[in-house]
Amino acid sequence: QLFYIFIKSDKSGIEFLNIKMVKKCCVPCCRSNYDPTVYISCFQFPKEEDRRNLWLKKINRKDYSPSSKNAIVCIKHFSEKFVITEDHAVRDNGSVLTVKRIYPKLTPDAYSSIFPNQPAYLSSDPVSKEKLHLNEEMKY
Repeated sequence: QLFYIFIKSDKSGIEFLNIKMVKKCCVPCCRSNYDPTVYISCFQFPKEEDRRNLWLKKINRKDYSPSSKNAIVCIKHFSEKFVITEDHAVRDNGSVLTVKRIYPKLTPDAYSSIFPNQPAYLSSDPVSKEKLHLNEEMKY
């Protein structure tokens, strides 16, 4: 766990103290949320044992047991097909309303499959240089 302290001042010169706890990705070699100026969305491990075990197997971290809410995996390790960034609703007239989510969420069958800083055999999705660049810029 890491706490960042931000001090802001308004027009009257009053300073405000804002303390924010930032969780870091537990995937080996991932540096998400180490930089306080860039926030990367993260997801807690599933509560269901089967899905939790699949996540653990995929991240390939020896003798790791996620024991708290602080054990998280960042969005960079999930294929786009598992990340929901929009919600859709059908209006009474039949048209579809699409709203961008403030915070992305994962589909129920999501698992991590992209590990750009690890050996290629650990990733089940091919990672292009373009996608690596996009992942570095992704801010949610």
